[in-house]
Amino acid sequence: MNAKTFFDFNAYMARLTRQNRLAKAEGFHPCDCSGIGHLEGILQNMRTKKAFVCTSDVAEESTVNRGGGYFKRRVFTVFIIKRFRTGDMASFRAALDTCRELMRQLHSKFIIDEEDLQNDLVYLNVGNVKSRELGGQFLDSATGLYFTISMDEPTDLRYNAAEWDTTSD
Repeated sequence: MNAKTFFDFNAYMARLTRQNRLAKAEGFHPCDCSGIGHLEGILQNMRTKKAFVCTSDVAEESTVNRGGGYFKRRVFTVFIIKRFRTGDMASFRAALDTCRELMRQLHSKFIIDEEDLQNDLVYLNVGNVKSRELGGQFLDSATGLYFTISMDEPTDLRYNAAEWDTTSD
């Protein structure tokens, strides 16, 4: 583990999406975005894809002291979006139920992966995953939910005099 290079959560989510049987059966496409205001990965593929697991490439971050060491805590946001037939409430409910079930399956995988990640000093907070359903009509005949999950990783905050020029004001 390099305390200056962090775990690639977006690649991890893309891999989980490609490996999950429900995601494959329902045509979920892994992609990235820059938050709910900029759903680039979804918008670029709306014509050809019907479902998405879209991981935001920007995270909320904080530095925390944990057990005497410093850790970078990053909170990731993942959108699970599925299209439905406009005006068809049964189709809407089925799409939202599929998104809920996929989130449940992803969460179960996080729990399994938690121990392996800890071997690399990556601490996935599987005991506090928050979600919010989007309801209604999100984007163009799509619905789903998003969830947030945090991860703590060691960060190197040792002072390095070579990084500072003490001769200038």
